[in-house]
Amino acid sequence: MSTIPKGHAPVNETPGDANTPDPESVAGRRHLIAGGLAAAALAIAGSRSAAAAPNEFTEDELALLRHAQRLELTASALYDVASASGPDSALWEPMSEQHEAYAHAIASLTGLSADSRDEGLLEALRSGFAGKDAVQAAYDLESAAVATHTELLELVGQVNAAETIASIISAESRHCVVLADALGRGSDLTALLVNAAEPILP
Repeated sequence: MSTIPKGHAPVNETPGDANTPDPESVAGRRHLIAGGLAAAALAIAGSRSAAAAPNEFTEDELALLRHAQRLELTASALYDVASASGPDSALWEPMSEQHEAYAHAIASLTGLSADSRDEGLLEALRSGFAGKDAVQAAYDLESAAVATHTELLELVGQVNAAETIASIISAESRHCVVLADALGRGSDLTALLVNAAEPILP
């Protein structure tokens, strides 16, 4: 069953937050956070699966990777909806292409054909991407995608799969930075550094 992303949790200010942060500095901090998360997850996954063949997956792992792949294809389709429905945006086409590329990266790793979307999620989110708040809908989706892949990363034991998912997490965290800036929230620490979205689980 698909879960629709929730809102963002408040951030407690520290003395260093009193002044408006430089957007490039804050974006850089989020990139470092994403990279640190990926590195830590890879270390954990590597310790679990050092003895396993690189591309041998259990049925449960394949089901999780199929879910991740379908989520990426659904995201790609939603950006196509935004492109066709609303004012032209330079964001939509590259975002769609990137999510499709992530789905094909999973296909290359697993042998699973990249030919299936989550139709229920697509229909649930279509109106948001077709409306005037498409950028907010995209930000919410990217945040949920990061949460989803982070959750899946804890359940997949193969190093190669962990590397692929970690790279997707890092890229989609950067998507959040770009979309936050497009929303006029490029200096908003909550938008840039806090992800309270719920994962979209099978």
